[in-house]
Amino acid sequence: MSAAIARPSVADGAVAHPAQRLVDEARARSMLRDAGVDVVCAQSDEHLMYLSGHAPDSTLCHFYDDWACVLYPARDDAPGALVIPEYDLAYQVTRPTWLPQTRTYGSDWSSAATLLKDIDAGVGIETPLRAPLRELFHRTRETFTGSLTGAIEAYLDAHFGTRALTVACDDLRFASRLEAALPGRVKTVDARPVMRRIRAVKTEAEIDILRTTAHINDQALRAAGDAIAPGRPWKDMVLAYRNVLAREGAKPLGERGMLFNSGPDGAFVLDHDFGESQRFRPGETVVLDAICQYRLYHGDMARTAVLGEPNAKQRRMYDAVTATLGEVEGATAPGRHTRDITELAVGVMEKHGFDARMTTLLFHPIGLEIFDYTDPAHITGGWVLEDRQVVNFEVFYRDAAEGGMHLEDSIVVRTGGPETFSRFPRELIVI
Repeated sequence: MSAAIARPSVADGAVAHPAQRLVDEARARSMLRDAGVDVVCAQSDEHLMYLSGHAPDSTLCHFYDDWACVLYPARDDAPGALVIPEYDLAYQVTRPTWLPQTRTYGSDWSSAATLLKDIDAGVGIETPLRAPLRELFHRTRETFTGSLTGAIEAYLDAHFGTRALTVACDDLRFASRLEAALPGRVKTVDARPVMRRIRAVKTEAEIDILRTTAHINDQALRAAGDAIAPGRPWKDMVLAYRNVLAREGAKPLGERGMLFNSGPDGAFVLDHDFGESQRFRPGETVVLDAICQYRLYHGDMARTAVLGEPNAKQRRMYDAVTATLGEVEGATAPGRHTRDITELAVGVMEKHGFDARMTTLLFHPIGLEIFDYTDPAHITGGWVLEDRQVVNFEVFYRDAAEGGMHLEDSIVVRTGGPETFSRFPRELIVI
């Protein structure tokens, strides 16, 4: 197994480690204006992360529907703001947002508020956290309100006056509550379409996270492959994969990390309780489609193994899959339509003597969502690739006798040629 992923070290005694700026602000503000949006009110995990870097467990655990939000304006001269309960102030000391404003709301009678007041008064044991916590407590008290909607209203008053506004919300349940709280003041629209368009092109900071995610996935898939042996349960493979992710601060998507299957039924998504009760048999192919999440960004790769010496058909199947992925990635460039490249893939599979109808040939963007499509129509109709999009192309041939042959990686679309994240070899894994 390869060594753990190298990451920036944290200096001893340091408290604040500011969140990375992930959004391309010029692109975001321009697209919001084009969409007729004055302010985005974002509450989803992925958009809190994307627009502010805020991702504490108190948010990710979803204790309440309405916990925190980012207020991100289309105007260049208006500041973005992160709105959080006072409960999360300590997180903002150690992982401060890059947004200009942090606003808080809550009850003066809560235990968190009482503790903050005691710390502010010098009660208790001093720690490196407490001096910066006092400073942030005083600064945010200037705009403190009793509720999330009250904090939003105060922000809009401060930066937009009393004029009517179009607010794009990524939670339409909260949108209706916001309209009720500010009658006649705001018109709400769905933020997800414009946010997906903004996020379609990745910043270099996002690409760095996606690259790290892929390298973690490499390690985890290697551990999964090492756990394959005739007679061993599939569960050993799944646990080996999960254990490496946990060690590296990542987690599997779904229950098991998705498609870890073997044998003639290995081309299907199986119930994990059933699947993990099965045992590997000599001669079987094993699909290793590994999907994970790290810092809310996704990793997705696939390799295929065979238990024992591959037979001639298995070799031909895998050669066709490998050649198809190579041709597709070589043709991937800004300005190309994914539909045209997929047609190229069909031709490669047929040239190798295989029915393309038995093959999943699928482009999908990847990022804060595993299928990070800009528009639902792109799923079937495709789209024109842009520079700095991160995409996967899946080549998954299905055979009723042999099972599946799957190969897939994430790549960055670049003008000078694509960058492949994975360092894992693409050869057929022979157990």
